[in-house]
Amino acid sequence: MSVKKAKKQKQKKKWKVFPLLFLVIFVFGALWLFTIFSEYKNQTDIEGEKVTINISPGSGIRDIAAVLKENDLIRHKAAFYLKVKTMDAAGELKYGTFTLEKGYCLETLIENLIEGGEQKAGVWFTVPEGFTIEKIGAKLEEEGFCSQDDFLAAVEEEYDYDFLDSIPSDADVTYRLQGFLFPDTYEMEEGITPREIVITMLDQFGAQYTDEMEERTKELGKTIFEVVTEASIIERETDQEDERAVIAGVIENRLKADMPLQMCPTVLYPLTNGMYDVTTVTYEDTKLDSPYNTYVNKGLPPGPIASPGIACINAALNPASHNYFFYHTDEEKNDGSHIFTETYEEHVETQK
Repeated sequence: MSVKKAKKQKQKKKWKVFPLLFLVIFVFGALWLFTIFSEYKNQTDIEGEKVTINISPGSGIRDIAAVLKENDLIRHKAAFYLKVKTMDAAGELKYGTFTLEKGYCLETLIENLIEGGEQKAGVWFTVPEGFTIEKIGAKLEEEGFCSQDDFLAAVEEEYDYDFLDSIPSDADVTYRLQGFLFPDTYEMEEGITPREIVITMLDQFGAQYTDEMEERTKELGKTIFEVVTEASIIERETDQEDERAVIAGVIENRLKADMPLQMCPTVLYPLTNGMYDVTTVTYEDTKLDSPYNTYVNKGLPPGPIASPGIACINAALNPASHNYFFYHTDEEKNDGSHIFTETYEEHVETQK
């Protein structure tokens, strides 16, 4: 046999092996997906061994899935994620001690986790709308949960949430999670760690930012990160319910006109290191060298400047349509409300 023929035969054998290899991979992949789908679809409970597990405060869906998998209560974490999503239970899963059976279907497991297990006595912690990570850390230390430094260190750790994928990798921000630690009142178990506190707040953001909001975000051609950034400005600009959407409209008008936003909270955030313990911006302050300063930089600041509540997020998603480009505090009313104007001349005139 010639060398040429031998080479051809070897090549033919190789080409015969490749389709077989692909077939094997395909079959195993299909079987794997089938087992996931079967676990997801199963709605039948069977009697099984009882297992007692502990879900720590602040545990996210992935943490809970890992505990369930480790205790042979589920076969596939992916099936559990999917079932939690379709049951809209992401923000409803409780912490505590649970006694479950290995024969439970996913729906029954999740229902048990929603109803809550045996929990240790906890204490309440409130994060007001408009708080920053810096202010949250100071409040946690003041109320004895953890030191501010430990909390800020936990904030810098990695967290796996889809909505965090909207943050640009090169975002020039002070804290990557700024704006995403949802303002709410939380029950904190004694001994909760700073990381668990962060996870608890991120879980709540994920529960509050609904699928409908995500769809609206896409309709606007924006990212969740951009919406939260706008909402954080609105949160720091007004506490008047009827003004939120109007200010959102001013932001949109200025962005479309390629005008600097010139909004004071974007100066106060870097000026006060996130503490907002100064309320007045001077002319000199507006020259502050910071990427957050929207007096000297056009467009949105590099990221959120506080944690916005759901009302301000909705305002950013549904800005009022108008021709206002300017506003200032209504000194006569002295109630925190603003006077809105279309032109700079009107803006100056109404301040006389």
